[in-house]
Amino acid sequence: MKYLLLVLLCVTQFNTLAQDFFSAQVLVKNFDDIMINNAEVQLTDTNGIILYKDVTDANGQFELTMKPGKYRVKLFIGGELKKDKAIHLPVLTGQKIYNRVRIIVLFEERKQFVLENLLFETNSAIIKESSYPILDKLIEYLKYEEENSFEISGYTDDVGSEQSNQLLSENRAAAVVNYLVEHGIAPERLIAKGYGELNPITDNSTEEGRAKNRRTEIKMIEI
Repeated sequence: MKYLLLVLLCVTQFNTLAQDFFSAQVLVKNFDDIMINNAEVQLTDTNGIILYKDVTDANGQFELTMKPGKYRVKLFIGGELKKDKAIHLPVLTGQKIYNRVRIIVLFEERKQFVLENLLFETNSAIIKESSYPILDKLIEYLKYEEENSFEISGYTDDVGSEQSNQLLSENRAAAVVNYLVEHGIAPERLIAKGYGELNPITDNSTEEGRAKNRRTEIKMIEI
């Protein structure tokens, strides 16, 4: 699973001259914001001719000087092409110029992983407001992975009956899917499934372990 996110920050300047070139920062990281070093990023024109390329440093980034236009951003890990996506940085009119441009390439190898810091009210499927940032981040991820479908998987600890835990996990997974759909993700791309207290990732004998087992995961659906 991987995607590219482009963030542009523009400021107004008292300058009527066209902006021919600007500086941009390229970052490569995974879903958990861990920077990926030694990754090659190429910016080509629409015909595939390489215009800019470099390899990320120990902080998962590099800087380049570029100009407005249409590009394809290609990510290579270990010499293998992992992502190829079009971006467009239009020529700005009037007195606007590009400033602090960041091109963020998110590369996620895992097909299934836990959505950290996604929390619910106790014994409830009500999502805590503190969880909205991770859900909003997930929305952006799904928007750029529009060609893929995903399962949202709910899990509980082993406190309570198996039946109540199964129902709780189903309701929590459904609550996450509902949030995603309400924020623009096509419902046909998502499946909500609850697994109750099955498949614990650690021992349920401690509160710390139970907290880890009460989790929500995202899994790419193989087609």
